Amino acid sequence: MEADTQQAVSAILADVRLRGLAAVRDWTGRLDGVQLEPSALRFPVSTLEAARLHLDQTQPDLMAALRELIANVRRFAEGQRRSLLDLELPLPGGGTVGERWCPLQTAGVYIPGGRAFYPSTLAMTVIPAQVSGVARIVGVTPPKPQPTLPGAWGVDPLVLACAAELGLTELYPFGGAQALGWLAHGEPAVDLIAGPGNRFVAEAKRQLIGTCGIDSLAGPTELLVIADGSADPTWLAEDLMAQAEHDPDAAAVLVSEDRALLEAVAAELQTRTDASPRRAILEQSLANHGRLVCANRELTIALAQTWAPEHLELCVADADAWLPHLTTAGALFIGSASAEAFGDYGAGPNHVLPTDRSARYASPLGVATFLKRQSLLRLAPADAAAMAPWVKRLAEAEGLTHHGRSAALRGHHHL
Repeated sequence: MEADTQQAVSAILADVRLRGLAAVRDWTGRLDGVQLEPSALRFPVSTLEAARLHLDQTQPDLMAALRELIANVRRFAEGQRRSLLDLELPLPGGGTVGERWCPLQTAGVYIPGGRAFYPSTLAMTVIPAQVSGVARIVGVTPPKPQPTLPGAWGVDPLVLACAAELGLTELYPFGGAQALGWLAHGEPAVDLIAGPGNRFVAEAKRQLIGTCGIDSLAGPTELLVIADGSADPTWLAEDLMAQAEHDPDAAAVLVSEDRALLEAVAAELQTRTDASPRRAILEQSLANHGRLVCANRELTIALAQTWAPEHLELCVADADAWLPHLTTAGALFIGSASAEAFGDYGAGPNHVLPTDRSARYASPLGVATFLKRQSLLRLAPADAAAMAPWVKRLAEAEGLTHHGRSAALRGHHHL
C-alpha cells in the first residue's frame, strides 16, 4: 500500500477514535462533499420501507429479481450453517471434549458506493451474518451529493429497499476509512467488519486488524478463464468484459491451448468493446490487466495454482478432470453455462471473495465468517485422575510447577 494512503487512513482513524461521529461527519463532508446532519445520521426504518414501496410500485421486476437473489443467498447460507456441526468426543472416565460454534455478538458490513452502488453486496454480507445468529448488524455505505429519495442522502433506492427486504434496521450514510473507524472504535465497537471497498477501505481494515476481526483485505477483482475449443468465443468475450468493467485495475485473463479460439475472442473483444456503453473503463482495464494466453494444460494448471485468482471459470468439455488440480482459486465456475455473473448476482455462493493471491489460504465470505469455535472440556473425576500423573510430569518438565500441582490435586481428590 502506498505511503500516502497509509498516512491518510492513519490520520482518519486516529481522529475518529478521538472524536467519534463528529470526526465521521467532518471527513464525510471533506471527502464525499456531503454535510451530514447530526440529528439524522441513521436511516429511519421508514425511509428504508419507503424505498421498498417506491420500487415495488415503479420497478416490480427489479424488486422481484432482488428477492430471487436474497432467497438463493439465504438458502445457501442456511445450508452452510447446517454443515457446521458441534463436536463432542467421549473420554474413558465419562467426561467429554469438544467444541461448539458461537455467533459473534456484533458485525459491521461495508457496502461500497464509489463507481456504483451494490445492493447485491448488502445481501451477500448481511444474510450470512443473520443466519449465523449475530445479534447486532450495522451497515455503512457512502452518501452522494445528489438526492435520490427524500432523506436518502443520495444512496441508491435499491440499496435502501434491499435493507428493508433483509430486515436490516441499522444503516448509516457514511463510508470510507471514517466509517470503518467508527464501526471499530465508536459506539458499535463491532467484533468483525466485512465487505469490500476501495484502497482506503482496504488500508483501514489492515490497520484495524487486532482491534476487531476483518473478513479479508480485498484488492482489485480477478478472473481467470480456462477454455478449450468447445467454448463459445462470444460468451468468453462477454465474461472477460464483465470482469473488466468493474474498474481499471480489474484483471481478466483467458488461457487456452486453442490459438484459433484466442484469435476469435480477441476479435469479439475489440468489436464489443467499441460498441459498449462502458467502453472507457473496458479499454483501460483490458489494456492494463487483460490477457489472452496460449498455454498447455500443465502450464495452465501451474498458473492457476500460483495465481490463486478470485474467480476461475472452467469453460472446457472435461471440467471434472480439471477439478482435482485447481484448489487455490476463491471460487470455481464449472462448465460454460456457469458464468461468473451468476455468482455475482445470487445463484447462492457468496460473491465476497479473497483476492491478491490470498485465496491460497482464505475462503469466501460465509456463515463461518461470523462464527467462532469455542473448545469445551468436561472431565469426569476418573478422567482427571487418569490424566493427572502425566500432565504433572509434562508441566514439571516445562518448569510450570503450579500447573502440575493443579492437575495433581484433582488426581488425589479422586483417590
